[in-house]
Formats: sequence, C-alpha cells, structure tokens
Amino acid sequence: MSTYDSQTGRLAPQVLLQQRYMIIGQAGRGGMGAVYEAMDTHFGQRRVAIKEMSQGHLNNQELASATAQFQQEARLLGSLTHPNLPHILGAFNERGRSYLVMDFIDGKTLHQMLRAQPGKPLPLEQVIHYASQLCNVLSYLHQQRPPIIFRDVKPSNVMVTEKGHVYLIDFGIARIFTEGKEQDTIQLGSPGYAPPEQHGSSQTGPRSDIYGLGATLHYCLTGKDPYYSQEHFTFTPIRQLNPQVPVEMERLVQRMLSLDIHQRPANANEVLQALQSLGQRAADHTIAIHADAGAPTLYQPPQVPAAYPQLVPPPAQLASYQAGQQMALDPTVQPASMLSSFWNARFTTTFFLVALISIGAAWVVMGLIAMKMLSTPVHYYYGYAWLLGACLTGIASLLSFVSCLWTRQALARLVLLLTGLFTLISTACTLILAFPDLQQVLSLRYTLPDLSFVSPLSLALAAFCSLGWMFLASPWSARIFLLLFSAVTLACTLFAANTVSTANPPGQEAFSWYLFFLAGVITYLLNITLAARLSQLATPLPAHTADEGGIAN
Repeated sequence: MSTYDSQTGRLAPQVLLQQRYMIIGQAGRGGMGAVYEAMDTHFGQRRVAIKEMSQGHLNNQELASATAQFQQEARLLGSLTHPNLPHILGAFNERGRSYLVMDFIDGKTLHQMLRAQPGKPLPLEQVIHYASQLCNVLSYLHQQRPPIIFRDVKPSNVMVTEKGHVYLIDFGIARIFTEGKEQDTIQLGSPGYAPPEQHGSSQTGPRSDIYGLGATLHYCLTGKDPYYSQEHFTFTPIRQLNPQVPVEMERLVQRMLSLDIHQRPANANEVLQALQSLGQRAADHTIAIHADAGAPTLYQPPQVPAAYPQLVPPPAQLASYQAGQQMALDPTVQPASMLSSFWNARFTTTFFLVALISIGAAWVVMGLIAMKMLSTPVHYYYGYAWLLGACLTGIASLLSFVSCLWTRQALARLVLLLTGLFTLISTACTLILAFPDLQQVLSLRYTLPDLSFVSPLSLALAAFCSLGWMFLASPWSARIFLLLFSAVTLACTLFAANTVSTANPPGQEAFSWYLFFLAGVITYLLNITLAARLSQLATPLPAHTADEGGIAN
C-alpha cells in the first residue's frame, strides 16, 4: 500500500506513523500541510488529531520560516493548559515531515457553521456563549508572563463541539508580547480580521486580539464575512444588517473594531463583563432568524450566563495535559520517539556512508604510505594524506556554516559558527601543507607558523567548541555520540600537535602523526554530521492553517 495518495500527496488511510498512530483519513487541510484523524493503537484506540507540516513544496527560505512557525505552535500549546485550547500529546519527525499529535476535537469551525447558512446570523444567546468562552481563553493568554498574543482570531480558528464548547486553534502566528516595541518585525494575519497595527503601523498587543474577536462577532451577528469586504477596516453597523441585535451589543462590537487601539476595550475581561450583562437580557433581544434545523453544530445555551466561571480543568485532566506538554517539549521524556526521529532511516544511512567513505579513503592513503615507507620520495605520498585531511575538514567546515541556517537557537548558531571557523583554519593549513610549492611561495612573502602544529590544534579547538551541544536540548543518544567523538578528536589532534616536528620529516617517525591526525579528522567529521542533524531538529518547525477541519489544526 502506498504511503501517500498520488493525486493529493496526503497520507493514505491505514498508514501507521511511529508504529503507533493509524491514519483514518484527512480531517482538515491548509496551505502547507494537512490534519489527519488517527487512532492511537498504544492507548486504547483513542482518536487523535495529527497535524502534518509538508516540506516538499517549500524552498530553503520558506522551509526555515515554516519550520520555525511549526515549532512555535508546538511550544506555545505545550506550555499552556486551558479547557478552551487544544492539547499536544506528542511530536515527532517521520518521512521528512514534522508532526504534532493532539486531542481530537469533534466539531465544526464557526466559519463552517456560518457558511452552512449563507447570509444568516447566529442567535444572540449562542454568539454570547461562544464569545464568553473566547474572552475567557484570550484573558488567560494575555495574563501569561510575558503575555501571548494570538494574532489570528477569526471564525475558521474557532472550533465548536456539539455541546457548544469552544476551542481556539492554530497558534501558527501567535507571538510573545514585548513591552516597548514600536512595531512587529513581521506582518501577519487574515484580511478583514487583522487590525491596522498588525499590518506594520505599530506593535500588536492584547487589544489586537480584541479587534479580531470583534470582527468575528460582527460576522456571527450579520452573516457577512469581512474577509470579502473591499475595505477591510470598514464595518457596516450591525443593526443595519440585523435590527434584532441590541444597541448595547452593536456599540460593544464597534468599540472592539476601533481603528485607534486605545479606543478599544482595555482587555478581554472588560468585554466578558459586557457580554455577561447582555446575556441577562438575551431572551428579550434574541435574533429573529434562527439557525436551520440541519445546522452542523447544535446549540445548547449556557446554564449560568450571568456568572461565567473561570474555566479550570479537573486535577486528573490537568495531570494528563501536563504529561502531554512534557512529551511534546522535552525530548528526554519520550526517548523512544525522539530516538526514532533522530536516527531515522535517511540520516542513519547518510551517517554510515560518511563513516565508511572517510575511513575507507584514509585506509587506502595510509596503506599506500605504509607500503612505500622504504621507498623514496615517500613525501609524495604524505601529500595525499594532507590532501585527504583538507578535503574532510573542508566538508566539515561547510557543513557547520550551512547548519547555522537551519537552526533558530542562538546558542546552537554560536557553537556551529565557532566550530566552522576553527575547522576552516585547519582546512587552510592542511591544504597548504598538501602542496609544498604553495607553501614555499607563501614562505617567501610571509612568516608562516608551523602549519603542521596549527592544523591539528585548530581542529582540537573546534572539537572543544562542539561540546557546547551538551547544553542544548537533544536526545541522550546524540549527546553520548557527540561526547565520544569530541573526546576522540581531542585526543588524536592533541597527540599530533604535541609530537609534531618542525622539520616534518617524511620518514617512519611521521607515520603515527599522520595516522592520528586523520583519525581525529574522521571522528570530527562524524561529530559535525551529528551536529548538523541536531540543528535541523532544533527547529522542528510551520504552522499551516487548516481552515476547513474537524479538529484542532
């Protein structure tokens, strides 16, 4: 059975991910991936949602940005616990794609509900009930330290279950609020729902989410989607389209949609209090046009609209949520899945090919030198050893610099940059030693240091810097290999640097020097190969918006 559908490129039903999650079918879709309904075969056949980040259609720059957004969504959701937010159960990489495992939400988006009855609004009590829950969860996000700004409140990011429970989904462009910034670095959001400041005029903050909520309420109360408006910051007064809406509700939404950020309600709690007051009189101001009998989501009015409670999960559910957070964010909590995502088939094959080719090349060169040890001029064959060392260190240096582009972690970039620079110095010294004529020409113009000492010493410094990966989050298997390869590289290169002769005689006494130097180069190349893999996993990175889906995307 094929893993992916040949026409859509999506995972086919019955595919088993991580030897655990059986794909049932596609539950949602977005511009950069898909959301699938699956069965967790290791947990009583429970239904889960698996969000996939497809990488095949992205160039390097787009992939880096998408991966960063995907990781951001995983970290934000994993660090939050609220009944109106989806909960992450795990995260993994497989078949070149990144996945998030979440609770399955059986429901419809507000956008689907409204589109099922084109041009018709939702009942006022229903809108107040949904809006109260959204205010509750937005208040929770804004009260984090630092505050979290969702930045994409819209009907397609609001899931509603059959019992009227609301979930705010898709944290792909949420951001941490930084006090004092004049404006955001990137301008994101959905036309019609994103406030003016989100388009670059100033910094987004908690009141930016209030604008998006106001646009969502306007759509729910009028049936007119602001996405299709010719002027995205202009909203027709609600009562012109639906006279049954109370004046107080219209005024509240108008305040929420103010172009001046300071004219909007100060926070989500202020909006919630106004909605609670309106909820007490909702029976007298119910919208005349009710949802059709065949509406996709049945409405159950709130039991206590006047005193909407702070939603706190029960202790057992909270413990389950926290366990899911740790599984998603801490690779040491789920060693089996992280081990399989790190040592996947592609990387394992690449790693062993690098090892076999480099060791094989070194064995051929050193074998040739050993056979020609008594011949003259043996220095000719030592040139091949220098040239091989230059090639391998050059590859390692290039891999270090390229890996800097793959990771978003500052410490990882610093480690890769330092190892790349020291390896580049070793490459230059080794390359000069490989060509005696070049060394002679340079010696006429410059006072060169003992390159046969500088080359292994630079590589030893690079290996020492690579120990910085011990302080970065990574699977323990990778840390053990990194520590082992770094120790071998340091031992071999320091031995070579300590025993080097300034005359560098091409005789038997130099054979062990070349042998230890090449051994250090090979182990260092394997070390950098592991580091390059870790730099990819450091941002297992983008959020794709499953606008039409049955689960939290």
